[in-house]
Amino acid sequence: DLTRREFELLATLFKRPGRVFSRDQLLEIAFPDDSDVFDRTIDSHIKNIRTKIRKRVTDFDPIRSVYGVGYSYEEN
Repeated sequence: DLTRREFELLATLFKRPGRVFSRDQLLEIAFPDDSDVFDRTIDSHIKNIRTKIRKRVTDFDPIRSVYGVGYSYEEN
């Protein structure tokens, strides 16, 4: 049960496994018309996605945080 923005973020990461997306890139994808949104909003959405995934699949986190850069999807 992902929100529209959470789905857009996860789908973006999923389509390009291993590619690291910056917070700014993800902001442009999830909030294309909203210039008042801060990059840390992405962190909150990623946290929510992870929580929802863990409710369904224990100990599975396909989203990798890349310190100082952003996020990527890992297929492992």
